[in-house]
Amino acid sequence: MFGRGGLKQGEYVFVAQKEAENSRIIIGRIQSMKGNRVHVVGTVIRPLGLIERVSAGKAGDHAKQVLGNPDPNNCVFMLIDRVETAPFNEEVDQGTDRVIWINENRYLVLDGWIKENFPEIFAVALTSPVEEERQSAKLALREKMSALYERDLKDHVYAVARGAHLL
Repeated sequence: MFGRGGLKQGEYVFVAQKEAENSRIIIGRIQSMKGNRVHVVGTVIRPLGLIERVSAGKAGDHAKQVLGNPDPNNCVFMLIDRVETAPFNEEVDQGTDRVIWINENRYLVLDGWIKENFPEIFAVALTSPVEEERQSAKLALREKMSALYERDLKDHVYAVARGAHLL
């Protein structure tokens, strides 16, 4: 009775797409729909850092689970390490790819996270073997966080930084 209907043109989506044994994610807006085919315009994100850690055996079970089955709630674990991004303007198939509706605020947080280069900053702050680089990244993170105007993004970044003990 209160559930959402199907997806509609103009709505925001999070897509989990399998690539060999890993997944990549797509965030974007629906441009059109034709049966199970959904045309999405947005950004494709491949979590290189997490893939490398899992391949090297340096990641736990939770990281493997996130990599194999990403969703809008756990994808932050993909986004605190190096990522490869590219514009996305293609169709996805709801029969083979998981297409999940997200609200505009969630989309703006995820998109802002990528555009503000937080994956790279977090990666250096958390994994650099050189203490000076880690401290420099933490300083850059604090400066970038204080310059954010988008409230939801700022709250999200602060929460993740606190959880990672970077503040």
